[in-house]
Amino acid sequence: MASITDLVKEGLKYPLNDWKKVLTLGIIFLISSLVSFAMEYLVFDSIRVMSDFAPLDTVQGALAAIPPNNMALIILSWIVTLILMIFASGYTYDVIKYALEGKFELPGFSDIKGLFVKGVRSFIVGIAYSILPIILFLLGFMLTVNEAVGASVNAIGGIILLIAIVFAVFCALMEVIALCHMVKNDELAAAFRFKEIWALIKNLGWGRFIGILLFTVIAIMIITVFFGFIFGLVATIISMIFGSALVLALVNMILNSLLLNPYASIVISRVYGSVYNEAAKVE
Repeated sequence: MASITDLVKEGLKYPLNDWKKVLTLGIIFLISSLVSFAMEYLVFDSIRVMSDFAPLDTVQGALAAIPPNNMALIILSWIVTLILMIFASGYTYDVIKYALEGKFELPGFSDIKGLFVKGVRSFIVGIAYSILPIILFLLGFMLTVNEAVGASVNAIGGIILLIAIVFAVFCALMEVIALCHMVKNDELAAAFRFKEIWALIKNLGWGRFIGILLFTVIAIMIITVFFGFIFGLVATIISMIFGSALVLALVNMILNSLLLNPYASIVISRVYGSVYNEAAKVE
């Protein structure tokens, strides 16, 4: 059985096998970031426009104040971002698959249709495992902040909030193995075979399972902070040359999207697959 450090080290080194593919995934993240950046500008511009019509008494009135062209572009940007993230999820699906199969090379991008289908599967699993925690959290939040219901109900809302947070962590852990189980069996239904998923985690051990994921997150955070600092210096120097704060934000976004984001996504997906393999070995 591989040690926690061995699994994480292998995951951290894995993207270095082919930086061209890491950068290709980075381009997807970059385009998505640029679209989101443009969307934020449109939203800000729309808010500025709406403020000219203040006060707005209804939600319908606020929406009506948004320029039609801006609203159309905002909706389009959401759609484009979603499609790009589905493709990115499809790629990390293949990264998990390669880990399960013991392959050391990175997957390619040639099967566009396949990437999209796999990304949709991953997206569905993510939604399914997060919907209940989100509902619980919203319920708890509404009960907590609503002063009209009384202190006792506010306290119940606080308890529900706490339960929602714990439940969200539990669902997130289950989702890791569920996602890998889906990839392993190449079918969406496998992600919801809860007895099999529970058995895999139990065989691996909850302590070991959480330890591997926690160690991975800490390692990625350290790398992110270090290179984030380096990228920040580079962005600051470039922005000083151009004398623009906008350049600072753009350079930072470009460097992080091209390098850090795809690297972290690939590392996490690789570790997911390795964790699943370890769980399967114990059975």
